[in-house]
Amino acid sequence: MRKKLYDVLKVIQTWIDRITTGVASVLIGVMFVVIIANVILRGIPAVGGFRWYMEFSQYANVWAMLIAAAGIAVQCTNLRVEAVDSIMKKIPGGNKLSKVIIDVALILFYVSMFVSGKTFARKSMIIKVSTMPSFKMGQVYQIFPWAAALCIAAGLIHLLITLLEKEEYLEEVKES
Repeated sequence: MRKKLYDVLKVIQTWIDRITTGVASVLIGVMFVVIIANVILRGIPAVGGFRWYMEFSQYANVWAMLIAAAGIAVQCTNLRVEAVDSIMKKIPGGNKLSKVIIDVALILFYVSMFVSGKTFARKSMIIKVSTMPSFKMGQVYQIFPWAAALCIAAGLIHLLITLLEKEEYLEEVKES
């Protein structure tokens, strides 16, 4: 049962990583196309380009990075401190303990981002400063709670994988 759950979680982990990477890549690609199109259109008299290109580019970039954060959280490929990792490897079960501490800290960070993001987005719904057609800032800021919720789920999946994996699994990963 434990092995089966572990295998299912690994499939979900891979799926989340691929989807978030794909979505982030598409957003960056669309951002690139909009910027290039705007540069070309500015050179054509009487066209002038998109009035909203800069704002769109900023939003697409932020959205892409926040969505990609879930892929980072699910794979636990965030920045690591080599000194801590090398010390923890010397302690029996230290590698697993280190991963659990990182996952819990990550989950707590994204819980705070979710709560503050919901509040921020709700309070910004009355603000209409976006140059993009018919967008209120609160709609743009909805990415914060949604991305945070996705990152919380990703962090929980990685935490469960860490707790379920036996030390043999860890040794196999190190060797490959």
